[in-house]
Amino acid sequence: MYNNHKGLHKNKLNYYIFLIIGIIIIFTNCEKDNAPDNGYSGIAVKHPTIVWEGNWLAGDPSIIRVGDKLLMYYTSLLITGDGDGDNPENLQVVISVAESSDGINWDYAKPLYYGESVALENNNNDWDKILETAFVKKIANEYFMYYAGYSEEVDGVNTITAKGKIGVAKSDDGLVFERFLDDPILLPDSDVDIDGLFSPSIIKYKNIYYMIYTGWALDNHGYGLFGAISNDGINWQKDEQILISNSDVSWSIDNPREAELIKTPDGMFYLFFTSDIAHNKSFIGLARSDHPFGPWEVYPEPIIVKNYDWEESGLIAPAVLIENNKIRVWYMAETNNFSNFYIGYAEIKYPINWH
Repeated sequence: MYNNHKGLHKNKLNYYIFLIIGIIIIFTNCEKDNAPDNGYSGIAVKHPTIVWEGNWLAGDPSIIRVGDKLLMYYTSLLITGDGDGDNPENLQVVISVAESSDGINWDYAKPLYYGESVALENNNNDWDKILETAFVKKIANEYFMYYAGYSEEVDGVNTITAKGKIGVAKSDDGLVFERFLDDPILLPDSDVDIDGLFSPSIIKYKNIYYMIYTGWALDNHGYGLFGAISNDGINWQKDEQILISNSDVSWSIDNPREAELIKTPDGMFYLFFTSDIAHNKSFIGLARSDHPFGPWEVYPEPIIVKNYDWEESGLIAPAVLIENNKIRVWYMAETNNFSNFYIGYAEIKYPINWH
């Protein structure tokens, strides 16, 4: 999948990419590790090839429409300094941005910096030294980027969550984002997320902002989806009740995680979520409700499943738009034991024939 200049460094980068990127994957033990996939086929029509891979990698997409083009924000990697990929000091995980007119063919949205189109740089001396799982929302005439950040590198199973916090940056043009707060807006300070918060998704409903995020608590539930509310998008109050659990999802062995919440044209709320059909095999599921925090009616099977070799380690972190009677889903696909990340694409007819 890589161009020649990528292939030269791929093997030596795999270890470091795994080490420092905090993509939320399953490392907790589960009694149902060997559950089969039960032959699920999904309901989506999928694009057969990767639609975006960035310079070194691309994960955790967030998609917005700006006029006649789409912008994609994604987790990416820079190799700075002398370009030596074996030196961890040269590796930076940042948020980049790409643009497209059709959602399939993408290009960098701004001039390159160390081979990437960077929207938000990491902060080497603060809590957000490592960035990931950004979500971008336009509020009034500004673009707000909510993102996960943490200061320490991932080092093994017990610290995979890396104490992630959620911060916010803003932009006038959707391309260059700047921090305007020194501190995070949400901290891992409750029993449901003490080991980290990641993957925010935000919607405004009746003048209140609703956030769904993935919270980790390794000694409690492992991970799960939780909510927070805000009047201004900056000051948040957590709701510590798990929003949807594996007992609600017949095909899942663990609690759903990494989700996107959208409001559909018929006024319902759709929750597109990541969940696991077997250990290290994740698919995309769907639930709906008349309220942003549920309760949820869950579609009885995964809606997007693995079909291609470049999806071998799982599908996670959906980003969703509804346009022209289609649900358009971009998602992260993983391969090579979670060392390589790509963006895939699928479509589903809307409205869905819920059965």
